[in-house]
Amino acid sequence: MNEPKQEPKETNTEEELKEKSQDQIDEENLEELREVMKKIEELHKQQPPKRKRQPVVAIEFGGVFHHNRFVNLIFTYILSFTFAFFILELFQFAQYNDIIDLALVILTFTIIEEVFKTFMLYRYFQLVLRSFGTIFYFGYVLIFYIIDQYIFIEGFNFVNEIVLPFFVLFFALSRYLFGQIIRNYFRRKNLR
Repeated sequence: MNEPKQEPKETNTEEELKEKSQDQIDEENLEELREVMKKIEELHKQQPPKRKRQPVVAIEFGGVFHHNRFVNLIFTYILSFTFAFFILELFQFAQYNDIIDLALVILTFTIIEEVFKTFMLYRYFQLVLRSFGTIFYFGYVLIFYIIDQYIFIEGFNFVNEIVLPFFVLFFALSRYLFGQIIRNYFRRKNLR
């Protein structure tokens, strides 16, 4: 009868040994995990800090302010009129009878520009890409030349032929840069 009593003791000893060995294994695993975590932390400390991403300037051919064409046309007209007025007043590139004539010139330009941009983007997109959008500059020069020489003969005149490309350059660049700022603002505020 003593023998059955001894067997449970041996079983208890085996279980205790198993538990002790499990505890040791768990402790060893924990130590290994701690070492691995320390190494990972050291690697993170050694890596240079990530720089903040610089904002990307994207060139938008025919960029729009609003998806509604009518609203976009009105906004483009207001922007164009404002910059044309300030550039013409600042540099005296052209003479016009009154503000109404200038408003009509810019309205005509805005409508022709929209047709020209739409046509170029749908029919000659590869040319627009290859020219990096400079084809629009030459188109704007041609549009203002036609407006000056054939449409508003008496009411609007550039001082001479040389100032026309300079006016278009200042006009297109300032309008593009300010338009880009406005479009980025609209994107951030999700107003577009």
